[in-house]
Amino acid sequence: MSREYALSRVKDALEKSGGNHLKAQRLLMSWLEKDHSLLFGLVSPHMHSIIVHALVHVDQPEKKNAPKKINPEEHDIDDFGNALLESLRGKGEPTGNFGEATPRGVNKPGKASKAHVDAINTLVTAGRDKGGKKKK
Repeated sequence: MSREYALSRVKDALEKSGGNHLKAQRLLMSWLEKDHSLLFGLVSPHMHSIIVHALVHVDQPEKKNAPKKINPEEHDIDDFGNALLESLRGKGEPTGNFGEATPRGVNKPGKASKAHVDAINTLVTAGRDKGGKKKK
């Protein structure tokens, strides 16, 4: 009963707002403060998930969620800065601009295998047989 009631109230809110979802949402929120059967009808399908979320949230210790604190005295800042500069500089390798890939030499293409050459020649021959013209 409460589910059907909740859905009818949602339809009412949409009708009163002229189909505007934001206005309908605000209207429903104002109705929820006074109408607990509407609240229960809207929430009841999701009650199991809400309870599971609450249990997991309360059961987790706060230390798991806290970020690990870093002691700056344990790390030498000069070493970090030097390492960063070396990585940007490229450690003596020829590099382009920052963020670009390291340029590499261009190799000659490899020699085509005999099977590849034979396949190309077969295609050319088949094209001529079908009336294709040889290009000059």
